[in-house]
Amino acid sequence: MRYLLLLAVLGALLPARAWAQASPGPDTILRLDGQEIQGRVVVLTPTQLRYLPAAPAPPDTLALPVAEVFLVRYANGTKEVLHPEVAAGGPADVLPGLDAGQRLGLGRRDAWAHYTDHGPYWGTLGATLYGGPVFGIIAPAVISGAAVKERNFRAPAPALLADPDYLRGYQDQANRSKRQRTWAGYGTGVGVWVVLIAALLASTLN
Repeated sequence: MRYLLLLAVLGALLPARAWAQASPGPDTILRLDGQEIQGRVVVLTPTQLRYLPAAPAPPDTLALPVAEVFLVRYANGTKEVLHPEVAAGGPADVLPGLDAGQRLGLGRRDAWAHYTDHGPYWGTLGATLYGGPVFGIIAPAVISGAAVKERNFRAPAPALLADPDYLRGYQDQANRSKRQRTWAGYGTGVGVWVVLIAALLASTLN
């Protein structure tokens, strides 16, 4: 009886496992603007990508210009990087339809949202707590003056950094965020010192 029950359980599990293996997750389409789309890629041509949106979207295929797609991450784990078609004799335009000001603004917005390195804050906070407000000011003065390296940008769509205006906007905002976090760390450290000194004075007077 025990063996019959075991066989029945195995018989119920095997079809479910086979169905799960036959139904992989959706593909991920990463656009140049950083937007991710979940769905199933159906047709990919040099100029157009057609995909079936993930549920609960309507079961109709939609189309995207390949020029707007950075990469496709397939459900099986493989990736395919797509490049916009190159105009004859000129470089590819990774942000078609946007003027210089819009590209600059997009770079700044992306940096504000995605450059999240808090190392400068903690570094200057630690230096200020260790060296005090006087000597601790050396750390933020040095750290805030160094530009953020491109490898630390954490850009949502690295291909967009090929555009000079977008890159300039991203760099400017990343540097601004770094300076703000650097001096915020120093300010927090000074605040801690003020509280400690006030507490010591209060205990001495009492």
